[in-house]
Amino acid sequence: MEEEIARFRDYLLHERRYSQHTVKAYVTDMQAFAEYCLEATQQDTLADIEPKIVRRWVMSLKAEGLNATSINRKISTVRGFYKWMLKKDLILRSPALGVKNLRKPRHLPEFVTEDKMADILDDDAAFADSKDGGRDRLILELFYDTGIRETELIELRCGDVDVARRTITVHGKGGKTRMVPISESLCKRLSAIMTEPDEPIFKTGKGSKMYPRLVYRIVHKYLEKAQTVSQSSPHTLRHSFATAMLNNGAPIEAIKELLGHANLTATQIYTHTTYEKLNKIYKQAHPRA
Repeated sequence: MEEEIARFRDYLLHERRYSQHTVKAYVTDMQAFAEYCLEATQQDTLADIEPKIVRRWVMSLKAEGLNATSINRKISTVRGFYKWMLKKDLILRSPALGVKNLRKPRHLPEFVTEDKMADILDDDAAFADSKDGGRDRLILELFYDTGIRETELIELRCGDVDVARRTITVHGKGGKTRMVPISESLCKRLSAIMTEPDEPIFKTGKGSKMYPRLVYRIVHKYLEKAQTVSQSSPHTLRHSFATAMLNNGAPIEAIKELLGHANLTATQIYTHTTYEKLNKIYKQAHPRA
């Protein structure tokens, strides 16, 4: 089982070109699945696992109290593993083929309103209090102006900024890249801190590459002042970008491309956010609501 998982890990890293963080999560899920299978079947290979074992494994996760989102992520990992085994002719049929995702409650994404974001970004005193205030404000601006992911911001290099066209090349999931437009003012501020093309745009105070925990702390520090959201994270700014775009008339298909979503389903949740806003306004304003 260890050898099978190790080969799967190499496939994710070198063929699918997933990030180290994503691969680690896949491997952790597969190791837990392998432990369950070994205990349930006493077999030393994942190639011989039957569909009923996979279904029992899902039931065991539910019994442990895991939420639907976590379980579905693990199911997706196991599906991907057996899809890889099929591709390599290591099995004839995937035992995960008939396993369906669990239904999960729909939670509307939290976002910071346009007015609140303006207050945060225009608060010169707040950024002046920080040693790296200029960098921090630029990080918040880039998240809010483009909707890019945390890992995409960390991986952004100086050479990814096209000053003439006012765009950035974003390196997304699965090695996919996309062009995202930026404003003239943001482009100028990015240009001012750019160095060699291969150098990261954003660095720590010691000049090394940024890391996820630091980016989260920076965003959380300023967003918690808004006091309108419970989750003050880079993803909150991604939601804020998408919601602002939709509220100001951007087609949902365009928002999908800007966010780098693989399909429209992931983007459509923002239409529900807009509906909730309109519904609230209706109830407050209409005399018969």
